[in-house]
Amino acid sequence: MSDQDKMQELIAIRTALGFTQSRMAHEIDMNLRDYQAFEWGETEIPDIYLRALERIAMLHAVRHRNPMMVPPAMRAEALQFARLVEM
Repeated sequence: MSDQDKMQELIAIRTALGFTQSRMAHEIDMNLRDYQAFEWGETEIPDIYLRALERIAMLHAVRHRNPMMVPPAMRAEALQFARLVEM
């Protein structure tokens, strides 16, 4: 995944959750300026942060019973997983 793709995924997750940059930084225990550096392309985004944010998005979607809180690509993967579990 390119740096640009990671930035877009990060922003898509935050937007889907309706979080501010400040709230998202808090969710991953990071200061706001360091988080902004990720979104603005100033710092490379480690994959571990993306995976953590995907998990946070999934948890919030389940808690709020709102699949729209998860970006579309993640929704498709979650549906595939749910189908596997049903078998």
